[in-house]
Amino acid sequence: MVLLKYIFLVVFFSLIGCCFGRLNYSTVHCLQGPDFWCLNETTEALCNFNNKTIGLCGYTNKRCQIKTGDDFCKSAPPAQQQPALEFNGGLTGVDENYFAYYILSLYWPPSSCPLVYNETTDLLRFFCSPYTNLNQPGSERLVLHGLWPTFSTDGNYQGWPQFCSSEQKDWSSCHIDGNLCPWKNTTHSDFTQGVYEYCLASENIEQCLVNGAEILEPEKERLKTLAPGYLNTLNLFINHEWTKHGSCCSSSFGNNISNYLTHMLDLTDMVTSPGSLTYEYIQRYAGEKIGLSYLISVLNDTSIINCNSKCELEELWMCMSRDHRTGLPSKLMPCPLGARHTSDSCQKARCEYVSIPLRNKPQYTTTTTTKTSDDYIQTLWTRFMLIILILIILKLVVVFCGGCCAFFLPY
Repeated sequence: MVLLKYIFLVVFFSLIGCCFGRLNYSTVHCLQGPDFWCLNETTEALCNFNNKTIGLCGYTNKRCQIKTGDDFCKSAPPAQQQPALEFNGGLTGVDENYFAYYILSLYWPPSSCPLVYNETTDLLRFFCSPYTNLNQPGSERLVLHGLWPTFSTDGNYQGWPQFCSSEQKDWSSCHIDGNLCPWKNTTHSDFTQGVYEYCLASENIEQCLVNGAEILEPEKERLKTLAPGYLNTLNLFINHEWTKHGSCCSSSFGNNISNYLTHMLDLTDMVTSPGSLTYEYIQRYAGEKIGLSYLISVLNDTSIINCNSKCELEELWMCMSRDHRTGLPSKLMPCPLGARHTSDSCQKARCEYVSIPLRNKPQYTTTTTTKTSDDYIQTLWTRFMLIILILIILKLVVVFCGGCCAFFLPY
C-alpha cells in the first residue's frame, strides 16, 4: 500500500513537471521568430493570439490595411508597407506579460522639438513641451521616450505587444481600431493614432485615460530634466506610453503606473549620467558628428540608433534583458539581429556619420571625433608627411654640414 502511494506521488509530480515544462516551452515559443507574424493554428494556440490584430504599420502612425497575421503574410504591396519578415509593428490586444525583453527608448529633443513650444500648433508633438524649449535642463540631452516590452526576434522584423489585456483591464480599445472617438471623419487617412488619443483625452473617454496629474506631480522636478515631453498638455505622453506599452508589462510593476514611471526615470538617469556610454559618446559630442559604425561598436551593440533624413540623431533604443524572477528590466544586452536590421534607420539611410544637433549651433563642426576609421587614416597620413618633412630637413642639414666641412678642410 505504501509502495502504491509512492508510485502515485511520483506519477503525479511528473505530470505537474510536464505541464510546467509545456507551459515554459509555450511561452518561449511565443516569443521567438522568425515566423511570428505568419500566425498559424499552433502559434495562436500556444500564445493565445486568437482573433488578435496587427497594429500600426511600420513607422507610420496609421491603421493597417491588413488586419490578421495570416492575411498579412499572404498579402503583397501596396496593401502592406513591408514584407512580412521585415515588418515593424505591434500586435494589439495580446495578453499582458507575453514578451521577452525591454527597449528603453530615449530621444534627442533638438531633432524633434521647436525652439519654443506652442500649445496649439505643437499639441500632438508628444516629445515636446515648454520644458524642451531652448536653455531648459532637458532640452539638449537624451531624454525618456518610454520602456517597451518587446518580442525576441530571430527574423528580419521587430515586433511588440501593445494595448494589452489583463485580468484587471483590457486596453485594446485604446488603439485606433477601438472606435471610441465620437468625432466625424475618423476613417480618413490623416486620422492617426495620435489624433485618436487626443480625441479620447478631449472627450474624456475615461476607459483610456490615466490620472496623469496625480502620477506626474511627485516626479515633476526629475521630469523636467529626464523626461520633459511628459509635461506636455493634457498628459498625452504618459497616457500613450501606459496604454500602449505599460499595459503589456503592468503586473511586473504591480499594476502601478507611478511605479512604472519611477523605474523609467531611474533607468534613464542610469544610462545617461556622466561616465555612461551615452554620455561619453553622444552627450560629449553634441554639436558635432560621430561615425555611425564606431558609435554602434562603442555602445556594444546594445542600442538601435535612429536618424532623420539629415542623418541627425533622433532616438536611441537601448535593449535591456528581463529578469526571469521579477519580470523587471535587468541590464543592457545586445539587441537581437532582427530588431537591429529592421529598426536602425541610420543604416537604412546609409548615413556614414550621425550628427548630434544643438539649437544654438546652425552648423556642425567640420571635425568629427578622432576615433572613426577615416580619422585614423587621416592621422596616419599626417604622421607620414611629418616623417617625410623631417627626412628632407635632415638631408639639408647633412648637405649643409658636408659643405662646411669641405670648405674648412685642407686640400
